[in-house]
Amino acid sequence: MKGLWLLGGMLLGAVLTLIAGVAYWLHDSRPLRDQIHVRVENRTGQDVREVRVEYDHGQVLHRVLLQGSTVALAYPAGGDSSYRLIAVLEDGRQLTGGSSYIGRGAQTREVLEPERVVSSDP
Repeated sequence: MKGLWLLGGMLLGAVLTLIAGVAYWLHDSRPLRDQIHVRVENRTGQDVREVRVEYDHGQVLHRVLLQGSTVALAYPAGGDSSYRLIAVLEDGRQLTGGSSYIGRGAQTREVLEPERVVSSDP
């Protein structure tokens, strides 16, 4: 009988450890829904040498965005965020845009035009 209680206690401990481990993993991992998605469209009439999205803890860089092309960039966000978009055109000019506030998991669109960036915030 004593052995049965010991076995039951060990089994209960293993199950509780498994539940706690899965809960910690789900909480600590950053699934795709925690990312900010920025779609950049090039309507400048020329190629773009570099598109850079700068955010709180880093940046995402994409080189060579051809005229008429679109690129989807994503960065991790633990909560609400903001970002700055910098596009360097083939002729050397820079266009800037971005969002001063964007919620975790949001998607936004940035359209590069010849003289400006048109943002559509979520």
